[in-house]
Amino acid sequence: MASPVAPTKSRLIVTRGGSAITSKVPKPVVLVDTREQMPFDLARFSNWLSGVKTATLDTGDYSIEGMEHLICLERKSLNDLVGTLMHQRGRFFRQLERMQAFPYRAILVEASYAEVKSPYNFTQDVAAHPNGVSGSLDALEVRFGVPVIYTSTNRALAEEKAASWLSKTYTYWWLESQGLGRILQEGDL
Repeated sequence: MASPVAPTKSRLIVTRGGSAITSKVPKPVVLVDTREQMPFDLARFSNWLSGVKTATLDTGDYSIEGMEHLICLERKSLNDLVGTLMHQRGRFFRQLERMQAFPYRAILVEASYAEVKSPYNFTQDVAAHPNGVSGSLDALEVRFGVPVIYTSTNRALAEEKAASWLSKTYTYWWLESQGLGRILQEGDL
């Protein structure tokens, strides 16, 4: 497999009427929950984000300042995900129920789907099977309406995905709130 390319250094490009309005779109400040034990290093994505602050979030690990009740991103390493599904299922389901109130919500898994579906070398004391874990993720995605984003065990790639998702989620919200529609560029998907 080829090495991943580095993230872009440019801002997210937004145009209206053939002209760039990128500079008019404020860059968001990401909030990281105070209980996040191994927080992502998102400060390096200054092309997309204006800063990172620590705050106590009611639900989730990451949000956007001023949008704490609109945007919720829950991060799970593969080890944490398996442990949560095996030992803290009830608590996790209650969290997913709370996440349903957020218009923009997702679970970001620090693993590819192939890694979720492969035998685990860290579950000696837990009878976790990859089919059970992947099936649980499918079920809770449908039951609670919380999308699951599979990323990578490569932390830098997972951080990039989180920063990109948070930035784009904010940008689409901002454009809509300004009456500019839900597109980045005319002719966009």
